[in-house]
Order: sequence, then structure tokens, then C-alpha cells
Amino acid sequence: MQRALVVTTRSAEETRIVGAALAAMLLPGDVVSLSGDLGAGKTVFVQGLAGALGVEHRVTSPSFTIVHQYNGRYPVVHLDVYRLDSFQEVLDLGFEEFLDSSAIVVVEWGEAIGPLLPRKHLAVDLWRGDPDSEDERLLVFRPHGPEWVRKVQSMRGTAETLLSAFSEDDSGQPRFRVTTEPISRDHRGPIGDVQEG
Repeated sequence: MQRALVVTTRSAEETRIVGAALAAMLLPGDVVSLSGDLGAGKTVFVQGLAGALGVEHRVTSPSFTIVHQYNGRYPVVHLDVYRLDSFQEVLDLGFEEFLDSSAIVVVEWGEAIGPLLPRKHLAVDLWRGDPDSEDERLLVFRPHGPEWVRKVQSMRGTAETLLSAFSEDDSGQPRFRVTTEPISRDHRGPIGDVQEG
């Protein structure tokens, strides 16, 4: 059964920090699919990721332009397929060319084009967390392929260190949880077989 890492962030800056922690593990040819609630921080996450990869330009949502390309330590291709109606429209954008080994590809609303994603990729869901907290988010990392399992484990260590340095969180709530149960969109209830560690 697939294991997922669930990370709780409590501000946009913390979501950027987790994105930056993932960036340290990424190499050209890697594909990251982002899904989840509208306005939950997908572009904020990409801002942290791209900044950590040395991208100096302002990272914005590609909702209307569909594709943004950035130069950093490695090229970053940032797509938003929310407004596209068919797989053919995605292919017409040159999606297959984006998947070459020279760039890191991040796809917002990637679940909509699941069959076009490579078999080995990282799926990340970003959901609004506690309804009483405007800023809390749940980030669910679901690795597809053993190399992604290793990258997510390494990312966790980096993210824990960075978040501890950034925040004096004394809530007593764990920020990192591992689950083998499917996580539904009704994520505010019990998450299922959740394990710390």
C-alpha cells in the first residue's frame, strides 16, 4: 500500500519553506504534480521551490498563460492545466517536449492529466486545514516510484529543520505524519492509519 507524507503548514511562508525543502531533492527530468483546493497555495509552494532553485524572476500563477518557464540552477517549467479541456490541448502545448530530461516540470492541477504524467513522479495535494485557521494547509506528498520515496524522506528531514528554525510552534500538534490510508477531500476528519515517524 502506498505511503503518503502529510505536512501541516501554518502560513504561506511555511508552505514556501516546504517547497524549498523539496527543491533541494530535485533534478532535471523530475515531474511534480500539484492538486487540491482552489487557493490552497499551489503557486506559493512553487515560489518556494523555484526560489530555492535560484529562480530570480517573480513566480506567478500560469492560470491564464498556461505555461511559465524560469531559469535557475536548472530550468523550471510551471504549467497550469486547469483551463484546458482535453488531453489533446495539453499535448498541443508541447507537454511531451517539456518532459525531456533538461527541466524540472511542475504541473498545477496535475490530477486532470494523470494518464499523461510519467509513471515515476511526485503527486502533492494542497488542502485547506483547520477551518478555524485561515492560513493552515495540509500538504500530502504521494511518491510514485522508489526514487521519489527516497526524495520525500530526504525532503522531510530538510523541511523539519527549516520549519523548526523559522517557527516557534508550541501547539504540540505533529507537523509530519505518515499514512497508508487513502486521504479523501474530506480531510478535516480523522486521516486514517496515521503514524508518526
